[in-house]
Amino acid sequence: MKLEEVVADVTTQLNDQAALGVSVHEEKDIPEVGPANGGIWARIPNATAVFADLKRSTLLSVAGSRTDAAYAYTYFIRAMTVILNRFSARYIDIQGDAVFGLFSGGGSIYSAAACAVTLKTQMKRLVEPRFLADTSSKQGLKVGIGVDQGTLLVRRLGLRATGQNEVWAGRAVNVAAKLSSLAGDNQVMVSDRVFADYSKASQVRQRALLWACGCEGGTLGEGLALPSGVTACLWDEVTIPESLGLDFNTAYLLKSQWCTNHGPEFCEALISGKIPNG
Repeated sequence: MKLEEVVADVTTQLNDQAALGVSVHEEKDIPEVGPANGGIWARIPNATAVFADLKRSTLLSVAGSRTDAAYAYTYFIRAMTVILNRFSARYIDIQGDAVFGLFSGGGSIYSAAACAVTLKTQMKRLVEPRFLADTSSKQGLKVGIGVDQGTLLVRRLGLRATGQNEVWAGRAVNVAAKLSSLAGDNQVMVSDRVFADYSKASQVRQRALLWACGCEGGTLGEGLALPSGVTACLWDEVTIPESLGLDFNTAYLLKSQWCTNHGPEFCEALISGKIPNG
C-alpha cells in the first residue's frame, strides 16, 4: 500500500460524491434502512433517541475474566435490544458497550419513556442478578440511560465492498449518548425539551410517568387512582455542565424503577394515554 494510492482513492470518492450532490427527502417515520444512492438523505422530524450505556465496562474488561466480560456484554446487549424491540423502536443499533433505539410517530415520546424506565428496571431485576449468578464476577452490571428528541438525518454510507451502515446526523442521538454518560447507575436522564413534553402530557400519562404510585414499604398505594401532585414527583432537576457544549442547561433525572405493584398498569397507561381496563 502506497500513500499516493490512498490519496488518489480519497480524492476519487470526494469527486464522486461532489458530482452526486446532496438532497434531503422528508420522511414521517424512521425508515428501517436508510437511503444509499444518489446523495439522498432522509429527514425525520421529532425523532426520540433512547441511549443505554453499560457503566464501567472498561473496568470489567480489565479487572474481570474474559469469560465474565463476554457474559456481561452478551447479557446486556441481548436484554437491551429485546426491550427496545418490544417497545417498537423503529431502529436499533449497537455501539460497542452501548445500545440505542429510535422512536418516531404519534405518541412515540411516551413509548420511548416507557421503554427507558423498563430498560433500567429490568437491568436491576433480571440482567444483573442473572449475570452475578452465572459468573464469578463481584462487579454488578449497571446502565445509564439518556433520552432526547429532535430532527435526524439518515443515510447509508460506506464502501460497498466492505459494507454500509446507517449514519445518523442530528443532535438527538449525540445528546442522548452524553446524557447516558452523565446518568448514574440505573438512572434515566432526559433533556429539558423532552421533560417539557412530559409535563404537557395528558393527566393519565403525567400520573404514570412523573408521580409516585403511593406504595411505601408494605403499604399498597392507590396507583393511577391518585390525582397528579398528591404524591412525590419522581424526577429531579439537575444542571448540565457548560463544558459539554449542549444547547440546554437543565436536565431531569429519574432514579426509581417500575413499582412491582403498579409497574404494568403505569407502563400501559403511559403508552396508550388511557387507564387500563378503564
